[in-house]
Amino acid sequence: MAAFRAALEKRDRSKVPLDWASSQNNIGIALFTLSDREADVAGLSQAEAAYRAALEEYTREKAPMQWAMVQNNLGNTLNALGNARNDRAAYDHAAAAFRAALEMRTRDNFPLAWATSRLNLGNALANAAKFDTGTGGLDEAAEAYADALSVYTRDRFPMDWAATQNNLGAVYQTLGQRSGDATRMEASAAAFLAAGEVYTRDAFPLDWAMTHFNRGNTLQLLGGMNGDPGRYREAIAAYRLSLEEYKRDTSPRQWALSQAGLAATLHWLSNNEETTASLVESIAARRAALEVLSVENGPVDWANAQNGLGMSLLNLGTREQTSKYAADAEAAFQAALTVFTRKEQPLQYAFGQNNIGDVHWNLAWQGGGNAEYARAIEYFERTREVFTETGYTAPIALIDQKIALVRKAMAAK
Repeated sequence: MAAFRAALEKRDRSKVPLDWASSQNNIGIALFTLSDREADVAGLSQAEAAYRAALEEYTREKAPMQWAMVQNNLGNTLNALGNARNDRAAYDHAAAAFRAALEMRTRDNFPLAWATSRLNLGNALANAAKFDTGTGGLDEAAEAYADALSVYTRDRFPMDWAATQNNLGAVYQTLGQRSGDATRMEASAAAFLAAGEVYTRDAFPLDWAMTHFNRGNTLQLLGGMNGDPGRYREAIAAYRLSLEEYKRDTSPRQWALSQAGLAATLHWLSNNEETTASLVESIAARRAALEVLSVENGPVDWANAQNGLGMSLLNLGTREQTSKYAADAEAAFQAALTVFTRKEQPLQYAFGQNNIGDVHWNLAWQGGGNAEYARAIEYFERTREVFTETGYTAPIALIDQKIALVRKAMAAK
């Protein structure tokens, strides 16, 4: 960094503008490299400023290829800033920069540079798509990844090919979720499996574990789509493989998320089984995950794990016809609601209210009496109120049905 700044001081912009721009680009690269891994917003912002300074001299008219190169570098920095800030605008600006680079980086003239910018554009579009519920950006991202794979072949560029397959798998997974299209889910599982052909356990143990974790997520979702318990069992096997390399001591977050994924799949599989063995194992895995996840280091993951723990405890109590898990189930749901607040996450908040209502309904059914029925109605009515406020009307009929059943049970006592 010091060397680049020293070179910049010696280069008079008025006399050697392109050399000055080259130094600005080099400073941007150095700042980006130093700052990206640690999500250092200040360093990434400085890198952005350096690239934008370079573009004042590296114009499309005067230096078209350098202009395209710096646009690609700027896009990478903006994408990293989006990750660090959770900022939709940064992702959109990154996509614009990659599109600018592609005006000069054509496949016919610069196939490798074209593939790189297409891959980068796919990343920015996939990140931006997290902020909406549509499929347009994801479809464009999938197309960009497919373009990159037409150049990044497995034989010539195995690492780039594997990374792109992994990213494509993630996009197909989200597309499958949003569209309810099992074909996209199958494509997602295939892409993760393909990435694992390069990310072997011996050579890349953590990447190998990542592909199994990702594939487990897809297979779990497929199981929910088609009601096939076999898919849940495949997902469980994938999560268990990921946990062979994701260790609590060395990869605590990945270990915890794999435990949480395993727990969720065991929970859903238990609905297809006569025994409660999978449900009991699910509870143990959730609790293991919560030994690492915290509201400070990953509030949403922590809240999801708490909510899942509550669901498994609630189901176990129902199947064993006992109230002994009710207090722990309600505590877990209430913990999740410290993150899923009515103001910030109204839909998750509403589902949480519904879950607590189910706890009290079960307590009433287990002999708790009208006081528990009344509390159940209170939570169900709050659920209905929030669903109405948000315009999410699909579950309201079910909530009304629950309220009617609880009132009927109260009247019969």
